[in-house]
Amino acid sequence: MRFGVAAALALFVLGFIAGYLVDGEVSTATSVSTTTLRQTTTASTTTTKTTTIATTLVATARNPVVGGKAVDIVASVYRVVDGDTFDCFPAGRVRLADVNTPERGQPGYTEATNALRMLVEGKTVYLDVDNLNVMDAYSRLVSVVYVDYNATHVVNVNLWMVLNRHAAVSDFRNEFNPAEWSLYVRKT
Repeated sequence: MRFGVAAALALFVLGFIAGYLVDGEVSTATSVSTTTLRQTTTASTTTTKTTTIATTLVATARNPVVGGKAVDIVASVYRVVDGDTFDCFPAGRVRLADVNTPERGQPGYTEATNALRMLVEGKTVYLDVDNLNVMDAYSRLVSVVYVDYNATHVVNVNLWMVLNRHAAVSDFRNEFNPAEWSLYVRKT
């Protein structure tokens, strides 16, 4: 069986996601899991290359509760891709649920990208991941995203982008209902 670098990375990311999606609860513990992938190449002789991926999760408390519901993943944003997509650790690539922003080359693209960058880049975000599909066709986590507003509240990033005219609502088939969103949500 052949595993490429992309497959190894996908398993690594899915391992992190699985750890964070388990009921939103994390106890005080350290767990180490190791995944070994074997790649066999055939030429005149057969060689075996073993790649070991070790992940260590150090957990100290429960995930925060946003709007009465435990968030699925707490992540740090390190790059904004465009107005509705960003990269974060440990979740990977995230797509804002139920909103669309202009694509590269369309009017408003730069403004939408800069608005999302101002909201989330370099910050901690709280992801409510879609329970129906989890990922879209481009392997991005589909999520309602929250970012800290103050000590007690967070801002719904998806709704903020719509209200500030950087995005339009597109109610895709998922667990979310944009008509029920609130801009500011209590965090505990």
